[in-house]
Amino acid sequence: MPLPQRARRSSGSKKARSARVRLYFLDECGFSPTQPVGYSWTPVGERRRVPYEAPVGRRINALAAYAPLGPWRGLYYRIFPRTINAADTLSFLKSLVRPGAPPAWVVLDNGNVHRSLHIRRVLPDLARQGVHLFYLPTYSPELNDIEAIFGVIKGHELPERSYSTLEELLAAVRSALRLYHLRVRRR
Repeated sequence: MPLPQRARRSSGSKKARSARVRLYFLDECGFSPTQPVGYSWTPVGERRRVPYEAPVGRRINALAAYAPLGPWRGLYYRIFPRTINAADTLSFLKSLVRPGAPPAWVVLDNGNVHRSLHIRRVLPDLARQGVHLFYLPTYSPELNDIEAIFGVIKGHELPERSYSTLEELLAAVRSALRLYHLRVRRR
């Protein structure tokens, strides 16, 4: 996947290419037992039926950071079978701390779990440890490169459109995220 034009021109991107910083795009993504069907194939005159599985209590949420450049490039993620909270986000941000590595610049949206009091209190500590947060303008998901990756994962990497158990969905999501990470690493 080519790098978006805006990322090619930014100074942060130049620093990331030269390994002076580690650039990450962070966000959350939810997966239901029944994924949307964008298109499908059926013989003429027949209707395609996709089983619907009610999502109540069976959603998977992923918190992921995409590093498009440098030796750290890849898709780093954690999967939760529940709603993601500020403590999960903070734990994930702390996992980006790498002693001796260049600082991490994390681009993220203004979601509640990103702007919570819990996160704001530890911003100075995160900065001292080399993790700096850069918030995007409100209502601008097109500026967060990880949004397109979630679209690819949901649309192409998940092998089925419907999963009857939480375990099947969890295994499929884990496999899809891992495959995407490996593909990014090979570039």
